[in-house]
Amino acid sequence: MSESSPEPPSPSSSRPPHSSPSPSPSPEATPPPRGHAPSPRDTPTRGGGAAAGHAHPEAGLALFEEELATRPRVPALLRRIAAYSALSPDSDAGEAAPRRALGALWGVAVPSLQTLLGLVLVLRLPWVVGAGGVLQALAIGALLAACTLLTAVSLSAVATNGLDPGACPLGLLSGALGPEAGGALGLCTFLSAAFAAAAAALGAAEILLVYVAPQAAILPGRGRWGRLNNGRGWGSGLLGLLGLGAAVPPAARPAPLGLAGLLLALLGLQAGVLRAALTGGTPHALCLPAQPGGLLRPCPAPGGSNESRGVRPVFPGPSAGLLAENLWPRPAETGPDGDDDDGGDSSFGVLLGLSLPGASGVLWGCSRCGELRDAARSVPAGSLGAAAVTALGYLSAAVLLGASVEGRLLRDKFGVSLRGTPVAGAASWPWPWVPLVGALLSAGGAGLQALLGGSRTLRGLTRTRALPLPRALGRGRIWPLVATAAVAELGVLLGSLDLLAPVLSVFCLTSYLGLNLACALQGLLPTPGWNPRCRLYHWGAALAGAALCLGLMLATCWYCALLALGIGATAYKYLEYRGAQSEWGEGLRGLSLSAARFALLRLEDGRPPAPSWRPQLLVLVKLDEELRLAQPRLLALAAQLQAGKGLTVVGSVIPGELPRDQPRVRQAERALRAGLAGAGARGFVQVLVAPGRGPGLGALVQGCGLGALRPNAVLLGWPHGWRRRHDPAAARRFVELLRVAGAGGRALLVAKGPLGAGAPGGTLDVWWVVGDGRLLTLLPLLLRQHPAWRGCRVRLFTVALLEDNSLRLRRLLEAVARRRGLPAQTHVVELHDSDVSAYTYERTLMMEQRSQMLRQMRQAQGGPAPSRAPSAGEEEEEEEEGGDPRRGPSPGNVRRMHAAERLNEAVGRRSGGARLVLLDLPPPPPPRPPRPLDNYLEFLEVLTEGLGPVLLVRGGDGDPPDP
Repeated sequence: MSESSPEPPSPSSSRPPHSSPSPSPSPEATPPPRGHAPSPRDTPTRGGGAAAGHAHPEAGLALFEEELATRPRVPALLRRIAAYSALSPDSDAGEAAPRRALGALWGVAVPSLQTLLGLVLVLRLPWVVGAGGVLQALAIGALLAACTLLTAVSLSAVATNGLDPGACPLGLLSGALGPEAGGALGLCTFLSAAFAAAAAALGAAEILLVYVAPQAAILPGRGRWGRLNNGRGWGSGLLGLLGLGAAVPPAARPAPLGLAGLLLALLGLQAGVLRAALTGGTPHALCLPAQPGGLLRPCPAPGGSNESRGVRPVFPGPSAGLLAENLWPRPAETGPDGDDDDGGDSSFGVLLGLSLPGASGVLWGCSRCGELRDAARSVPAGSLGAAAVTALGYLSAAVLLGASVEGRLLRDKFGVSLRGTPVAGAASWPWPWVPLVGALLSAGGAGLQALLGGSRTLRGLTRTRALPLPRALGRGRIWPLVATAAVAELGVLLGSLDLLAPVLSVFCLTSYLGLNLACALQGLLPTPGWNPRCRLYHWGAALAGAALCLGLMLATCWYCALLALGIGATAYKYLEYRGAQSEWGEGLRGLSLSAARFALLRLEDGRPPAPSWRPQLLVLVKLDEELRLAQPRLLALAAQLQAGKGLTVVGSVIPGELPRDQPRVRQAERALRAGLAGAGARGFVQVLVAPGRGPGLGALVQGCGLGALRPNAVLLGWPHGWRRRHDPAAARRFVELLRVAGAGGRALLVAKGPLGAGAPGGTLDVWWVVGDGRLLTLLPLLLRQHPAWRGCRVRLFTVALLEDNSLRLRRLLEAVARRRGLPAQTHVVELHDSDVSAYTYERTLMMEQRSQMLRQMRQAQGGPAPSRAPSAGEEEEEEEEGGDPRRGPSPGNVRRMHAAERLNEAVGRRSGGARLVLLDLPPPPPPRPPRPLDNYLEFLEVLTEGLGPVLLVRGGDGDPPDP
């Protein structure tokens, strides 16, 4: 055929507009092919079936039918994810998902207030105020307030990051911060919970042995050793009772005891101070003894000349003078026998360590996230509110004690001067035992909360199989509870709340330190999966919280701090060595890309980052005959996706031979570097010289990179000249390139249309049809980090067929969008079955005739065909059952064309004016059996016809599986 032969007809040249779609006649009304009478095999069935009477239930997605077995439709995937999420890492197999009915108060604030604060206020705060002074107590309270508030802000950032937290802190932390950081924080959280249970048991034992029943101290020992031995014995027994209480079913557990105890202690103290202020004292007031360390005695009646002179009551009522006298630290008075063991060391670190257990409940606020109606709202409100209540309770109690109680009595740690009555109890109203009851309730509530929280965390750690823990700890509720109680028993063996408090404080601060540091690093990178919606969050605040926690740890007990940090770091490195995986948790691995040799070796030993973390782009661009960049918008899109954070390699292929074309290679590299600079991107360039463009592109995709530092996604433009006669091999090159990239586990991004056009704003429309959609939902997050796309709204669409429940599908889609941190409006488009129209039938026939004409034209010119001829397996499809040649278009092609038109109509109706449409890329035809490759491009042309800028996306096969 001569060079002036007419160009083959294009089947998409006469497409009807969306506003007036072609009619959909019944199969009997479908016209037969030209020159043939209609036959049953020629007539397409409903949905474009291949044979009469055989309907295709998923005919609307016929373009994706070859991969539905490995990449399921979105409804099936969402149902699988929903079934997985229903069993959180801390729930028992077979248990139903918890009912999400709790709000910020009962779901977050109450667990956060189930701490040892009530116990600390009654047993240790009077001594802290008396020995350290009101100023030191207020400084400690301010530090605790800053620490808890900053940590609560970091926890709020994690909770508002869009991830489904499950029902335990481990799922919340691991999902947002990665498995390594989440596992290390989970281990420290477990240890702090176990030691909190031990502190609750020891505190309750001290109340019983010192104030309630001193005669119960029957274990041998004198003085300090006697108290330690009795504390160990009674503490172990009370810990066993707490374990039995935690083992009962949830419906039989008592109401929040810790919050009730805290309220009793605070309200009793405030009522006592208010009564003293109104009445001016009590009729049976006690006065200071004549000698330090002596017992208090009733104050003499007024008017006694000798006895009443110089007598000072220990509860004179609140006054500014007494507050000023108690501002500064005072040494502990020596008792009558010269023993000052009741006071002990009163340095700032000791006082801080005794106070910190009252602020150990920040992470407990997320222990019931699986039962919250909206974790993104409840966790910030509840955790910040609980932190504020804790700080205000501590500070107000310190001021009230300093302004209403004599300092000498405040320094009586165990109430010896009051004959077994605690100082806070003597200052309370209406009954001195009200604070003791509150302290016991606080200890019971905190102990139950700590045992339950620790067992949940241990169960989650076991089920991840990241740490070498017995699998029995991941089943049921009893074995994790027993293990938590066994670890708590190690803390009980210390025998004293004063000895255990620094250890508990350090491990609690280690958890806070890890959470704040991880949130700071996530904001500094920033990682694409990190998109917190908490307005108070800033990486600087998280970093300040981490520095404050580290300083408090070292001030409390430096050797305990080193031990806790060593345990957390060891757990992190072990989990990193084991190569734990998660969906969005690879953000911290981004630090490896900035260190040269060490980072390369580290990446080589581990798993390369998946495209769903951040695409490391290989941008394939075309150079014209003068080696000028023909697709500059591709580089601009790459710069917007990467934002200077990832790996970008710009590659091109020059037909020729080396070394003859080496000067052209240097010129091409300069052109690519100039294009990168013009797009505002930084990256590498690679130019390959090959005899043919197709083999060169395949070699570039396979060989680009160094070790594990290699591109995991390929960005290329649409081959606009594939229909032109001067480049008949464009379709084959394009499809083979898609095959090579897919076989290597690379993700594919195919840009079509005027990228970057349009005014600022608009919408980013994501059409998720098949597969896990992680890369598809990640790209809007990356684009919105660039100023050019920051004002765009994101809309997430999926397709529902006749058998799908659209309402439930939309709820699941919203849950997945929140889990992946995608701030998108979700829509479910129903794609009902419809008959194949006459236009579709005619269009398919024109496409096949054009393919055959191109093949004949190329064969007549003596070159290879633009696409292979049908094989024997395909010829069978083109024959009737009796062996006669098939008349009319292939039923499979009719089905695919019909699916492309229907999906295009749905996309065009809803996203016709979108600034960018992101759409699943249908799989390229497999090599066996061979098919005309230009048919695949024709289907893609029909799929995207009439739309604006489109980015066809296909995730790499090397991605880790979705849960």
